[in-house]
Amino acid sequence: MIHKHGGDIYSYHDIKDFSANINFRGMPSSVREAAIEAVDESIHYPDPECRSLRTRLAEREKKFCAAVLPEHIICGNGAAELFFALAGAFRPEQALLPVPSFFEYEQALSAFGCKITRFAVNPEEGFCLGESFLNAVSAFAKQFPSHRLMIILGNPNNPTGALIETDVLLALIQLCGSARILLVLDESFLDFLDETDQKRTISGAVKVPEDPNLFVIRSFTKIYALPGIRFGYGLCSDQELLGKMRMLVQPWNVSHVAQKAAETAAGEAEFVRISAEMISENRDELIRALREIGLTVFPSAANFLLFRGSENLGAACLTDGILIRDCSNFPALETTGDGTAYFRVCVRSRAENEELVNVIRRCLEECG
Repeated sequence: MIHKHGGDIYSYHDIKDFSANINFRGMPSSVREAAIEAVDESIHYPDPECRSLRTRLAEREKKFCAAVLPEHIICGNGAAELFFALAGAFRPEQALLPVPSFFEYEQALSAFGCKITRFAVNPEEGFCLGESFLNAVSAFAKQFPSHRLMIILGNPNNPTGALIETDVLLALIQLCGSARILLVLDESFLDFLDETDQKRTISGAVKVPEDPNLFVIRSFTKIYALPGIRFGYGLCSDQELLGKMRMLVQPWNVSHVAQKAAETAAGEAEFVRISAEMISENRDELIRALREIGLTVFPSAANFLLFRGSENLGAACLTDGILIRDCSNFPALETTGDGTAYFRVCVRSRAENEELVNVIRRCLEECG
């Protein structure tokens, strides 16, 4: 069975999409212009090594870690490609995955024969990782002392929006390093953190140059609204692993248009800062509004919200032209037969969010 994602606007007509976690501000004008210009240059093959782009990305990473170099970076056709290339290059035998989490983690691991242990994160604790997960990692390492091990974590996590606190993350990095577990940190939504949340966590990039057991993945798809162009990159100091990954991805896997768009996007620091501020304000307002109409809404540090409501809510919203993400196909978020289900919505503009709340309110009244 094919796992359905958000953003499937092609199955509907005249739909307003709240199911895909894309920056509501859209693509920066400078990035759009760079992409358009790159179309005229696309009579040539793209740079297969993304040299200019990797140099630009290394400069972007200086805000996290001055020691990150272009040779620490691998570029991909979106973050999803890198998950598959990493699984194929590392070939883990056992993996520990907190759930719920992004489906491609499990899909990529399973494609290469990895056996998966799921760790169900407690919704009563806001789906946050803590001491119990650290204990689970220790037990995981002891259970498989001679295996190739991997752990993949989203920070913030998709679909919950939960952030990994700095003390927990540093403990995890140290624990995985000592146990020789490859720790993969998916930071695709890290750029959406406002100033307050930035102080609660750190980027794994600060440890990449010194820790070969750490792999950080980033995406430009969400923050710069590039889902149709697609670009993501990985950070790692294990050159042998990166070399194996490059052998697995197709030649010219990042188009010239994507390279030039991403190179320009990497310099749009002010766009990122303003976006994070606006989304934080809109998110807080949306949380209050959804809770006022009786929904259970979970805390989030990203540009989306996970909430629990009537299991018929997704279908009901569609009749009013609103597409929200039904999360019942996420492990640990399956419907339980009590008449409720989990849903995820993107945080958009104030006007759009108000429309969403009005539609959900009306649907809840009709659902009883």
